[in-house]
Order: sequence, then structure tokens, then C-alpha cells
Amino acid sequence: MISFLRGILLGVEENRVILDVHGIGYEIYVPAGLLQRLPSPGQELEIYTHLYVREDCLQLFGFASAADRALFRMLLKAQGIGPRVALTILDTFNGDEFAEIIARGNSSDLLRIPGVGKKSAQRLLLELKDKLPAQLQAKTKKAGSAETPLFDEVAEALLALGYSRHETAEVIKKIKQRKPGTSVSANDILREALKELGKGKRE
Repeated sequence: MISFLRGILLGVEENRVILDVHGIGYEIYVPAGLLQRLPSPGQELEIYTHLYVREDCLQLFGFASAADRALFRMLLKAQGIGPRVALTILDTFNGDEFAEIIARGNSSDLLRIPGVGKKSAQRLLLELKDKLPAQLQAKTKKAGSAETPLFDEVAEALLALGYSRHETAEVIKKIKQRKPGTSVSANDILREALKELGKGKRE
């Protein structure tokens, strides 16, 4: 098993990089997000790798961190999830976001992933609930804490007021990133959400 590679980045070809390691060129498929953070060709690059084995080919997939690789490997264990879909999931959500979605059990969030429909989203939730890598287990516990019902309550209120699911999901995501204090109430979150939505319309 090839755990990681350190070498000179020779170039980028669509969704993969070419890495020169002591005169051997490795072709490594990587998430789109990593492609945007690569050093310039000719510079050193270290990348965590997973060797994907099929009957007809061997493919190397690369990641910026061991945590991203662990999530990728976990996704491959889910029924119907191949390496390309797993990479797409990593591009759609970071590890913390994905862990929170799994903890909440909200399959609608997973519909943002290209190629994932309602049935496959529900299957993902069931299969991955207890299979997240150790680095993300704490995140699922946190996501299942007292703050989650508050955000769910606010989301229901916004939907009742006529806002779309997309608008609701985006504004809730923004507020969560600000890490509101533990004493915050659903009314406080709702007021902040309405203020944010109103600001968006003015812009």
C-alpha cells in the first residue's frame, strides 16, 4: 500500500496531477478543491494516497490530509459509491460539514451532491451513521447536541414564512459558521437569519 508520496509536481491534467518521485511519474486523481491549492509546477508536493484496485486497472487517489483520505475510504464502503462520487462529496462538503449532515440525518442536504438522488442519499445516511472516521466522530456527537433542534426549529419557521429550502439552508450555514453562543435561543437565531436574508435581497 502506498500511504503518501513526496515529489516534484510536474503538471496538472484535468482532474489529476503528475508527480515525479525519484524519476518515476505517478498519475494521481485528486479532488477539485485540492487542484486549486497546488504549488506551482516544479515545486515539491506531499500528498496522502489511496490505491484503488479493480480487475481492469489500478488508480491512485490523492488528498491534502490523512483525514480527507480517511473520509474517502469510508465513503467507498457505502453501497453504490465509487471513487469519482466520493471525490465529488469531498468537493461539496468538508469533513466537519459532512459529519454534521450525517448526525442530523437530513438527506436533503446530500441532494446537493451531483449524482446523488433521494434513495441514494437516504441509503448513505443509514450506512454511514456509525462508520465515520475517528477524526469526525466527535463532530457527529457535537452536531447531535442541543444546538441542532434550535436550527431545525428556525429552518421550519423560515420555510413557513415562504423562503425556499436553498435560501434556508444557506443562511443557516452562515449563522452556524459564526458559532453563536451556547445561551442563544431559536428566536435569536431566527432574527439573525431574517436580517441576513433581508440584507441579501438589498444587495
